[in-house]
Amino acid sequence: MNILDITIREARPEDLFYIVELEEKTFGPDAFGFNHVFYLFEKCRDYFLIADYKGLLVGYIVSCRESEEELHVHSIAVVEWFRGKGVGRRLMEETINLARQRGLRRIRLEVKTENVAAIKLYEKLGFVRKDILRNFYEDRSDAYVYLLTL
Repeated sequence: MNILDITIREARPEDLFYIVELEEKTFGPDAFGFNHVFYLFEKCRDYFLIADYKGLLVGYIVSCRESEEELHVHSIAVVEWFRGKGVGRRLMEETINLARQRGLRRIRLEVKTENVAAIKLYEKLGFVRKDILRNFYEDRSDAYVYLLTL
């Protein structure tokens, strides 16, 4: 797999079932169900991106504009056998670029405190830890709140 073979594109309705499947495999009990993914698709379509590898959905990111200044990343996931190859980074960078182009000032996200790989990526991209949310996830694990100032 060559990272250059990955195309980042806007999500389409036919992607939603694959996104839900990836959500479930990645996040288990914390996964968004189809109705919530569809809601995010309708509400946040401008920031719902897919990583496409030769016609296969191998990752996605969905973010919603929360105010005139802030974008909130709701979910990002990459298919297991594509992790560690730069797909998540490409999705985050494209989201950051879109937010900048559209005049937003910051991006916020939550991440499980145990998700070391994601935390390293966010910090490399310039995100700063701002807070901790206790019992944030379904399994009662904690989340860090990260913020990127654009």
